[in-house]
Amino acid sequence: MPTASASSLRPRWRAIAFIAVEAGWWLVGLFYLCAVLAVAPFLLLGIGWLAVPTLVEWLEQLADRARARAAGFSRSRAPERIRHGHRGLSFTERVALVTSSEFQRNAVWAVGHLILMPVVVVLGLGLPIGGLNNILAATYWWSVPTDDPVFAPFAVTSWPLAIAALGIGIAYAIIGWVILPALARRSASVTLAMLWPDRVNDMEQRIESLSRSRAAALDAHSSELRRIERELHDGAQNQLVGVVMMIGLAQRTMNDDPDKAASFLVQAQDAASDALTGLREMVHDIYPPVLDELGLSGAASTLTSRLGMPTTLDVSALKRAPAAVESAAYFVLAEALTNVAKYANASTVSVTLSTVSSSPEDTLIVQVDDDGRGGATVGAAGTGLGGVASRAEALGGTLSLSSPVGGPTQLKVELPCGF
Repeated sequence: MPTASASSLRPRWRAIAFIAVEAGWWLVGLFYLCAVLAVAPFLLLGIGWLAVPTLVEWLEQLADRARARAAGFSRSRAPERIRHGHRGLSFTERVALVTSSEFQRNAVWAVGHLILMPVVVVLGLGLPIGGLNNILAATYWWSVPTDDPVFAPFAVTSWPLAIAALGIGIAYAIIGWVILPALARRSASVTLAMLWPDRVNDMEQRIESLSRSRAAALDAHSSELRRIERELHDGAQNQLVGVVMMIGLAQRTMNDDPDKAASFLVQAQDAASDALTGLREMVHDIYPPVLDELGLSGAASTLTSRLGMPTTLDVSALKRAPAAVESAAYFVLAEALTNVAKYANASTVSVTLSTVSSSPEDTLIVQVDDDGRGGATVGAAGTGLGGVASRAEALGGTLSLSSPVGGPTQLKVELPCGF
């Protein structure tokens, strides 16, 4: 278990690493600026426009890397950017390239980074280093030659000056200790604000997606309740009514015809057994008891062992997930294997259950591969793979299917664990 001091040091070490890396990329940005300045005079002559696509690509790479570093430090997920080729462009297209909003945004960030990063480095790294230098200078100033005194930040030539340097060093260290994490966070947030202006739109899309997932989950829940009600009404309820009727008939015929009464009791017992079996199956459909007993990996092993064909199961990268997610994964796998058994005509099947750790939530992946005839499609909801898709969408998940005619077929379902 980490101590309090270790937990307080960790964000500061992250901040120091972030600022140090940014300082290194500042040098790369300086090199880029030199390249731009070298090309700029030739723009008037026309020949400089040949280098514009390359310079634009370099700037895009700098901006993308900076956005990824800032997002990683802030523990947020930066969007993947689609790169477009900038080769073989006409002069008009090159002009449009450098006048585009994206290029201007990247250029403003690059200039701001070149101007502000030295200040961040001086405050974030210079203060702690200067404080350490001042504190150390107060301990060895007397051992250096008089004509070559220690400077920290002034010439230390006496004990009063050494004590003053020590006080300044402690003040530097305290200030650096306090502002370091906030300085790194502010630097990262400014980078994201400049290079990721559509972050609000991404968040709105995320909220909209979650709202749709919640609505789908509520619809699925309502459908499940209606299904349970129908099964109770058409199955167990009717069977229990039959039990009551058989017992009533047995009571009325007990004295006059004991054999007939015994027959009614036997029928009542059979109906009660059928009702109990139906109730057990219905409970299994709601949440399989095997999940509680063996977990998802054990439940998946049970499903694959019943398939009746050579099947490999890989659960080495699987972690525990919320009960609703594991239940959905179980039924997804069950329905997928049922489809393989009915329609695929496969000789081998491979099942992989894994958990991918990512921000902001882990994802449970169910993948089923078979070497069957292929040609599978996602049908209507509630039938075949349509039922699998419905279960995935109810939890905000996705389904991908690759099944060319002739095979092989790969079904992959991703279920977010943070639903």
